[in-house]
Amino acid sequence: MTLFIRLLPFLLIFLARSVSAETTITVTQSTTATRTLTLEYSQPVRLVQVVEDSLANISKLVSQNDIQPQPIYWSSAGLYDLSAATAVENQQQQVLHLLSNQDSNKNKPKNIQAIKALSDWITVNEFAKREAIILDFDSARLKEELNPLISGHYLFSLPTKPGYVMVLGAVEKNGKQPFRVRQNATKYLDWALPIDDSNNSFAWLIQPDGKVEHYPIAYWNNHHIDIAPGAIIYLEFQGAQENEQVLNQQVIELLKYWIR
Repeated sequence: MTLFIRLLPFLLIFLARSVSAETTITVTQSTTATRTLTLEYSQPVRLVQVVEDSLANISKLVSQNDIQPQPIYWSSAGLYDLSAATAVENQQQQVLHLLSNQDSNKNKPKNIQAIKALSDWITVNEFAKREAIILDFDSARLKEELNPLISGHYLFSLPTKPGYVMVLGAVEKNGKQPFRVRQNATKYLDWALPIDDSNNSFAWLIQPDGKVEHYPIAYWNNHHIDIAPGAIIYLEFQGAQENEQVLNQQVIELLKYWIR
């Protein structure tokens, strides 16, 4: 195995390719990072090796403002397949197209506001196909089935713990809400101000590890589900346009691929 280390801004990782490396892993702690770490292997590599090499070299990602690397929030850590970047970009553009078709009812300014805010958020954020791999270092070392061989071009995101929950969809205030321990989805949505044409029985919860859960939010189906820092709560559009079901499904699928 041969290991190379390169440093480059995050925005260049979708363009960077090695003609000689069998497997390339770009390591970052943030999509806004000015530096990323690139690990190049001459052959397929086990997940444990990638984690070990990433942790051994993570100090190279430290910015001038930090003395040492920030703690990793493993719940949000993800391995993203960059060879599928074109397909995910097409998926992103399809969602934006569906949202633009929703922006037609001039008699409902709050609907238009919610659609525009969601569209703007999707436009400025990064998405990639997230591998369904449990990133538990200790378990991967002990169980072969949790330590797969990796081959290709990947992004390995090792973010720090955020202090927010993201609330998106049919709400007036799309964006971050301060994380509160044991706070339920209904309260987060209340602060975000749901529009009239929204689902008032269920929301979707996308945990930072990519797990998707149907979250009951009405008084008659109240059931608590813990919401982790960095999670997304998505409230469906409902009752205004014919293609809302397709839109909601595609938005949820895209949000699973959000790079934190």
